[in-house]
Amino acid sequence: MIGMPDHFSVFIAIGAIVSCSFWDVWANTTTFVSDIEGEKTINYFLTLPMPNVLVLIKQVISYALKAGIPTLIILPLGKLFLWNRMNLSNFSMLKFALFYVLINIFTGAFSLFITSCIKDLHHMAKVNMRFLFPLWFFGGTNYSWQMLNKLSPTISYCSLLNPLIYAMEGIRAAVLGQTGYLPYWICVLALTSFTVMFGWLGIARLKKRLDFV
Repeated sequence: MIGMPDHFSVFIAIGAIVSCSFWDVWANTTTFVSDIEGEKTINYFLTLPMPNVLVLIKQVISYALKAGIPTLIILPLGKLFLWNRMNLSNFSMLKFALFYVLINIFTGAFSLFITSCIKDLHHMAKVNMRFLFPLWFFGGTNYSWQMLNKLSPTISYCSLLNPLIYAMEGIRAAVLGQTGYLPYWICVLALTSFTVMFGWLGIARLKKRLDFV
């Protein structure tokens, strides 16, 4: 692994919070596209006496809860199994809680965006291999941005276009402390911006696809 740190098992365990949430995008997208092509239960919600945009925002919140609740156990389990190797002396509950919520809302917004880009279920495999997996693999899963920057400054700065870099760096900074990671509040700002961007694009594209009136 790139620049493997001494606490690599801890590094990976904390990153798993992001990874588990992010890979829910695949399941969310598959389910939504399948519904659009098949039963079209989404159409029922569009007939309710409420702004149609709120139906899609509800989807984002639903996805966030679906991704967030199961991953709550990752940090406690990591501490249980790694014990003294996982030093939580720099752990900030407030920062962790804020970023944890943000990660899962990002997952929901990104799921909506990916759904808006998929024509049918036959294209799902391509999206996984050409888009989701590269984002995850090059998103700081196995290395910190600082380590990558030491190896290749050019690649490291290009990686800042990947929202998962901020997700990984931010959650690790909240748990392990700021040293060695991108500034926590920069990660908050960046991931919030990506969330708003993907959420807005996903809603705008699905409004056209679902023929909102």
